[in-house]
Amino acid sequence: MKEFNFDPGRNHLLSLSQGDDLLDSLTSFARSNGILAATITFLGSVSHADLSWYDPDLGDYRTFVRDEQLEVASGTGNISLHEGQPLVHLHAVFADSTGQTVGGHINQGTTVFAIEATVQQLVGDPPEFWGTL
Repeated sequence: MKEFNFDPGRNHLLSLSQGDDLLDSLTSFARSNGILAATITFLGSVSHADLSWYDPDLGDYRTFVRDEQLEVASGTGNISLHEGQPLVHLHAVFADSTGQTVGGHINQGTTVFAIEATVQQLVGDPPEFWGTL
């Protein structure tokens, strides 16, 4: 187990714009605001989800997409460092119009319909991303 200790920093509430790329928007926000460590929660909906899950048998990620309106049932993530830059790492569970759910690691290409995100900045020595914190 690895442990990182932080003090709470600023708490940012964001309203992302329809059509934005979810991952790119949060990464841009982190970089432009110098956020090197944070926790993220988000809610709302997406019009397209590009997701992946780690297949331990392959030792790699498998990607899948859902090209439909999906409600965010749970959205969470963090910000750490990768090669000296903020890296946003997100996971979510989405529900379709029938209540069926799908979830996984969020990739670029996940398109915002309406998302509100909370970025809780953490003050301290930011961890370096090594695949998982």
